[in-house]
Amino acid sequence: MEPLVSVIITTYNLEWCIEETIRSVLVQTHRNTEIIVVDDASTDDTSGRLAPFLDRITFIRHDINQGVSNKAEGGPARNTGIQRAKGEYIAFLDGDDLWEPEKIAVQVQAAQRFPHAGLIAVDGISFDHLDGRILRASLFHDYGDSLCSSLTEGTAIEVDVYRRMLQGCMIDTPSQVMISAKVINAVGPFALCRSDDYDFYVRVTSKFKAVIVKTPLVRYRCHTTSVSGPVSAQFFRFAQSGLAVRKRHLKECRKEDKRFLRQQIKKKLRVTSERAREEGDQGRKFWASQFLWG
Repeated sequence: MEPLVSVIITTYNLEWCIEETIRSVLVQTHRNTEIIVVDDASTDDTSGRLAPFLDRITFIRHDINQGVSNKAEGGPARNTGIQRAKGEYIAFLDGDDLWEPEKIAVQVQAAQRFPHAGLIAVDGISFDHLDGRILRASLFHDYGDSLCSSLTEGTAIEVDVYRRMLQGCMIDTPSQVMISAKVINAVGPFALCRSDDYDFYVRVTSKFKAVIVKTPLVRYRCHTTSVSGPVSAQFFRFAQSGLAVRKRHLKECRKEDKRFLRQQIKKKLRVTSERAREEGDQGRKFWASQFLWG
């Protein structure tokens, strides 16, 4: 019997936490799954840490790190997993994040309730790896309205979030997302670019509605070696790559959306410039000038 859900775990130099991540999938209450782990050419002992799980996972290892060589993030490894996936649905999990046991079951139920949705995203919390302190009580972001923050816990709604997504990425981590394999066939795989997950969500939501599930089922680990980098630096890192995503999409979006998207690009440029100048006023003048003119 083919699995209903293919879980794709992507990892790079995460020997210190990858076992805990895999265990969070193995204890899922929904059992009709396959687990595909794609190691993007780790230089640590990731392979050794995965050895006890080889009878329960499909393990694929890149010989060369695809993320760095393509100036991308987790997209190349996720694409490798997608190519091997057999499930009707695909759920992504970063190698340093964790799932609550009911995560997949809740998303499968939502997929059955909303069969035409493009993606299904659940909520979660972010926590500090060093002390376990909760940094954010929700992994959803509101842009232009209070859609996510106004939902009561346990709510699942199907909604058009395309224009909200153009204003900013509503989803903190791919670990929140499950998507139909048919939808991936319709929009294509992850692009080889920075913020490849944001680019992917924009393309999906331009064609399909999304299901937002206001249930905390993901634990997003924050640490200094994360691809996202330190929390304090994330605004500027994501601002640059997010602008690049919007500019690319401007060439492809519907005519009726071009004006709105241009407005969002101008707004983001203004806000980012203001924030960079504030950093300069606080003593980081050289960095600010490099950022503004880079």
